Amino acid sequence: MSDVKYYRDLLAQERRIEAFRRAIAAVVQPGDRVLDVGTGVGTFAFFAADAGAAEVYAIESEPVIHVARAVARLNGYADRVRFVRGRVPEVRLPERVDVVIFEDFPARLLSGSVVRLLRAMHHAYAAPGARTVPAGAEFFLAPVSSEALWAEIAPFGPSDTAYGIDWSPSRVYVANAPRKSAVAPTSLLAAPQSVCRVRFDAPFEASEVRGHATWRVESAAPVHGLAYWFDLDLGGGERLSNGPGAEPGSWGHLYLPVDPPVQVHAGEAMHAEVSAAPRADGAPGWLAWEVVTAGARVRGHEFSAAPASLRDLAAASPDGVPSLADRGVTELKVLGLTDGTRSIRDIAREIAAERPDLTQADAERLVVGVLQDKIEISGGLAAQRGEP
Repeated sequence: MSDVKYYRDLLAQERRIEAFRRAIAAVVQPGDRVLDVGTGVGTFAFFAADAGAAEVYAIESEPVIHVARAVARLNGYADRVRFVRGRVPEVRLPERVDVVIFEDFPARLLSGSVVRLLRAMHHAYAAPGARTVPAGAEFFLAPVSSEALWAEIAPFGPSDTAYGIDWSPSRVYVANAPRKSAVAPTSLLAAPQSVCRVRFDAPFEASEVRGHATWRVESAAPVHGLAYWFDLDLGGGERLSNGPGAEPGSWGHLYLPVDPPVQVHAGEAMHAEVSAAPRADGAPGWLAWEVVTAGARVRGHEFSAAPASLRDLAAASPDGVPSLADRGVTELKVLGLTDGTRSIRDIAREIAAERPDLTQADAERLVVGVLQDKIEISGGLAAQRGEP
């Protein structure tokens, strides 16, 4: 994300920033080599330099890296923090590092892309015995009773009828979609329970990201869903809770809908499970959850939230046989013409000559879009030298 205000807003989250600052000060030792992935405006890279790191590699794929460089020069960090524009694992570093810092997590914490990124950091950059900030995480689950959250799933009520039209075929998709929401502590029907823990300082499998919990509910209420969140073990004895009420929640909570809602009675036991079935490479896939009471069993599955035809599924399958659409043919042409001798204007001129529907200006915009993050700056020698 290249919106500078977004990063300034993160700086205003003092509880989160100070917790990371203390953890980095405790984990980074004088002389360490440190990697900060997704550095943004450089906050954690600067903290690592303050802790005595001999070299800090701050990776960022977005143009906000220019802001980070300016902040580094102004505050005297330019000699210790080396900014590298690119993406993991495309970026190459001249050495392996002793500490890896990464905190750009989604609300569920461990998506397939994040797990692959963590694996790549260990494989491509981390020295043996490297430490991570955060060091790990603990996951929590709690039942939720909230008419407001349920109204986001069912704005037209149980019948799902509006404007004289029955919209129920669309409801299954939203009822199976985990939602990033702000879950109020007052909406929790029972105390949260820890369901699993993971460590980031060693590779792990998706099979570890699953768990279950059982509660005995004190008062009768409808169960509209589950709240699912994580607390981070930052290292150095620092812990950062992302649970309901622990403002500011930097990553948000996941609301897992239960539709139709389940009614529970005072003193009744209810059980819940959550899991992420492993993909072929072991990374977590679709999130699944289940709520069981004495009178009901309701399941949710993220796969059911994705509208798709058999053709769509085949296109995403490793066994699918792909062929380029017209857009793909044009992109391939652009990449073939990008040989280090032609300007963007020259490439666009050749594209426009083959595409009479495009003006020269349209073709230039198309070329820039295709080449975004694909040219040398994404991870070659220029990036290693810290050039813009």
